[in-house]
Amino acid sequence: MFGIKRKKKFGQTSLETLALLLAALIIVGVSAAVYNIFYMRFSPVSVEEAKVQFVQGEDSVAAGASIGTNGTSVLFNSISGWPNTTRIYEGIVGIKNFDTQERNIRLEFDGWSGDTTAIEYIHVKVFDESDLQQGNTVEVGTDGSSTGDMEIQAGTTWRVQLEIKWKADALSTYQVSFALRLIVQGE
Repeated sequence: MFGIKRKKKFGQTSLETLALLLAALIIVGVSAAVYNIFYMRFSPVSVEEAKVQFVQGEDSVAAGASIGTNGTSVLFNSISGWPNTTRIYEGIVGIKNFDTQERNIRLEFDGWSGDTTAIEYIHVKVFDESDLQQGNTVEVGTDGSSTGDMEIQAGTTWRVQLEIKWKADALSTYQVSFALRLIVQGE
């Protein structure tokens, strides 16, 4: 008799526990549907002139540089080189700080395509007004390659130099395309 009562009591307790768990789940499910919504509005969002811009360099015409109307982009369409020879464009473009304070900038490799295995190297270097190299040499084709952070003083213009060398067996039909990013810190 004692065993039967215990069995009954145990069954009742399990059912009560199950009922409580189901009720708790329903309550949790209902309370999870309560939301508080906050809003962020931006008006107006305006355009301002870029404080650091690309400007013409000594070799911009030879390199086929086409600077965007706001100075924040540049496209080169006449860069070339001979096989097994280094060609240097000393000033394919300038980087000018139009601001009244110094700015931190970084030039970095972004990607490339084409006959990349036929390239010995493409180096991009940045020089200040005293002709001293600023930062590291950007190795086109090397992920993560950059000048590192550089501080360009207010009102100064730095020149960007490009060096390209095709391998000795490169054919005149070979081409590569590549992109660099200029990152300007601050607003």
